[in-house]
Amino acid sequence: MSDTKELVLKYLEENKDSFSSGEEIANHLKLSRNSVWKAIKSLRNSGYQIEAATHRGYHLVGDMDLITLKGISDNLLPGIAQDRIHVYKQIESTNKTAKGAAAFDAPHGTCIIAESQTLGSGRKKRPFFSPKGGIYMSVILTPDKLPFKNTSLVTAYIAVCVCNSIEALTGKKPMIKWSNDIYIDNRKICGILTESAGDLDTGELSWIVAGIGINFAVDTGTFPKEMRSHAGSLFVPEKAPLSKNDLIAEILNNILLKGKNIDILKSYRNRSLVLSKDVTVYDKDNSYPAKAVSIDDMGKLVVSLPDGSSKTLTHEEIRIEL
Repeated sequence: MSDTKELVLKYLEENKDSFSSGEEIANHLKLSRNSVWKAIKSLRNSGYQIEAATHRGYHLVGDMDLITLKGISDNLLPGIAQDRIHVYKQIESTNKTAKGAAAFDAPHGTCIIAESQTLGSGRKKRPFFSPKGGIYMSVILTPDKLPFKNTSLVTAYIAVCVCNSIEALTGKKPMIKWSNDIYIDNRKICGILTESAGDLDTGELSWIVAGIGINFAVDTGTFPKEMRSHAGSLFVPEKAPLSKNDLIAEILNNILLKGKNIDILKSYRNRSLVLSKDVTVYDKDNSYPAKAVSIDDMGKLVVSLPDGSSKTLTHEEIRIEL
């Protein structure tokens, strides 16, 4: 989105309770009225609902908690490159777009953000329901820029960073259901999907894409029936005490800067929703009962089985009664 569009959109959002004339907007932003008119037209073409009334001006309608580059940038810590953040109103999949950018050497910290996805995906290529009111973002990471060497801990690291961000801004304490789901009050409010590519000759990772989908302020009644029993939302629609931009910026601050001080495994274990709990393990077409015992130094879940033996889970999934 161009700087002019960002400025006009931010002005309309900040003055959402009234109409603003083109002249008022132009004078406040030090733009020409023609530039304002072009920005309004472009915003409408991008899907934003902007009413126009003779002698009154323009008024932004619909969801006012809009994700904007300006709103995010205002809360970023120094040292995070704003020109690496790309915001879309709607996109097929932030991970798909980010992987395409990573394949063409997009730098560490590049972030793709959308208000909704049409083809979002989760683990094992399952559809990831992505309604409006959520936050959908994917961050490109390069191994040499991570504050730790063990890349098997990336999912744990991202989960901890997201939890720390939510807790810092809301006071709520998120918990992590191994390996990539975040819960509040026993309801899933966030899913994480990490994908990567490497060099076949060296076996080293070239890049990692960390996809984060958060139910920020969504109506869980709109979720598919099979998801409603465990899906939650961070806030009730239109009742959020902070903006999506605030949370996105805090997550980026944690992932790209603050995270260097995190004890990943200690934090991940302390936020575990499953340790010492009975779980059901799903491995392809098989399922069996187990008890979550520990999380090893690679971020894998160790479970004990009914026969007294133990097993370390890698690709399996677990379910827990909450």
